[in-house]
Amino acid sequence: MSYDWNFSVFAPYWPAFLRGIWLTVEISVVSAFGGTLAGIALGALYRVIPLRLHKPALIFNDVLRAIPLLVLLFFFFFFPYQDYLGIKPPSPVICAILALGLSQAVFTADLVYAAVERVSQRTIQGARSLGLQETAIWRYIILPDIIRQILPTLIAFWIGILKLSNLASVIGVQEVVFVAQVASAQEFRSLEAWVIVAVIYVILVLPLTLTAREFEKSAWLKRR
Repeated sequence: MSYDWNFSVFAPYWPAFLRGIWLTVEISVVSAFGGTLAGIALGALYRVIPLRLHKPALIFNDVLRAIPLLVLLFFFFFFPYQDYLGIKPPSPVICAILALGLSQAVFTADLVYAAVERVSQRTIQGARSLGLQETAIWRYIILPDIIRQILPTLIAFWIGILKLSNLASVIGVQEVVFVAQVASAQEFRSLEAWVIVAVIYVILVLPLTLTAREFEKSAWLKRR
């Protein structure tokens, strides 16, 4: 006795799947980009604050990193914004972007904090002796070096953010997994629905993975 595969029942759901794919990509790109910028700023801030505040700042960062992404999603979704902030609660999509972006930010901040330690102090001292201001040193020496150090790990995390974006379905975001859940419940074809989801994520993730692998071989990334 063999399983009777039937993907044709999902034909009416393809417009919903396409909208779900677009929403998945949108959430992933916005949260990864915003979270990375925030993380770079946060990691740099940890380095310029007074020494006595370094340990509390790192503990705070570690606490945020320890919180599961699913918990962050529920926190932003159920938080009483009207009571504490006097604003209208954001949409589920915004809640997903905030949760994913925060996860990206604290991870990036930790990478940046560690990368600053590995920047050549001799190069920095040489730049200072030439009269460069601290802002110029950060812009032209420290930040480029930090980016070269952390970029391979960041790319891997961006791909992870794309895959983890499916958790947004638990708060009602109508991305790919949400559509698959609805379609499988209506058609009683769970296996086919999840095969479709798997194929969609392979199509989304595999080109990024191969591109990242080639980029890691680039001369610019290896230059110090």
